[in-house]
Amino acid sequence: ARSMAPSGRLCAALLCSALSLCSLRAAPRQPDTLYMWIEAQQARLLIGFEEDILIVSEGKMAPFTHDFRKAQQRMPAIPVSIHAMNFTWQATGRAEYFYEFLSLRSLDKGIMADPTINIPLLGTVPHKASVVQVGFPCLGKQDGVAAFEVNVIIMNSEGNIILQTPQNAIFFKTCQQAECPGGCRNGGFCNERRTCECPDGFYGPHCEKALCAPRCMNGGLCITPGLCICPPGFYGINCDKANCTTTCFNGGTCFYLGKCICPSGYEGDQCEISE
Repeated sequence: ARSMAPSGRLCAALLCSALSLCSLRAAPRQPDTLYMWIEAQQARLLIGFEEDILIVSEGKMAPFTHDFRKAQQRMPAIPVSIHAMNFTWQATGRAEYFYEFLSLRSLDKGIMADPTINIPLLGTVPHKASVVQVGFPCLGKQDGVAAFEVNVIIMNSEGNIILQTPQNAIFFKTCQQAECPGGCRNGGFCNERRTCECPDGFYGPHCEKALCAPRCMNGGLCITPGLCICPPGFYGINCDKANCTTTCFNGGTCFYLGKCICPSGYEGDQCEISE
C-alpha cells in the first residue's frame, strides 16, 4: 500500500467514521452473523490504501466508534470530490437481520438536499454481499458546508436493536457552486464542470433515464434500475411474457393478446391449420 501523511491518515480515518465507520481490516467470515465493510476500491478513493475496511464484525461495531462524540469533534467535512460512499454488507449463514433508516436529513437545504440511499428505507440485510450507496446531493447553488443526519438501526430476528448510528450524530459535507442547466435527477450530482454525475443505474444529461438489465421488451418502460412498467398484455421482470387469452396449438407460441407465432407447417390464428 502507498504511504500517506499523518494528517491524511487522520482525515481518512475520520471520514470513515462519518457514517459510524472504523478502520479495521477484513477477517475471515463467521457463520450466522453480520458484516459490513468498505471494498478495497472504494477505500482507495477515501484513504489511499487499496484494502478492505471492516466496519461491523460478527455483529458488533468496531472499537473506533465507541467514543463517537470525541471523534466527532475532530471530524472533517466530507470533501467536494466525494459525492457518495459505498458500503458492502452481508448476513452470513441463516441469520436474519432487518434494517431501518430512521433519518436522512439535510440541516442546510440551501446547500445540500437530503442524503440519498440506493435501497428501500426498510428491509432485510441480504445474504449475498450487496452495496449500499449513501449520496450527498449538493445543490450547486452556493459554496458552503452542509450539516446532515444519517440515522440507521439494525435489528435481529427477535426485533431487538443490535446496531445503531450514535444518537444526535451530525456530519458535514463541503459543497461548491456549480449549476447544471436543467438540474440533476435521481440522486445525480452537479460537478464542478457543470455536468451531472449519475448514480449507478441512471444515465442521460440530467440522470433522467434508468437502465434496466435485461432491457424492457415489448414496449415496456424502465422507470428505475431493474424495474420495467409493462404495457397491457405483458408481464415479467422485463415484460418478456404475454398474458394470452387464446391457446396456441401444435407448438405455437403466444406473443400478444390472442396472437400466436406458428411453427413451420402450421398456420391460423391458433396454429390449428396444417399447411
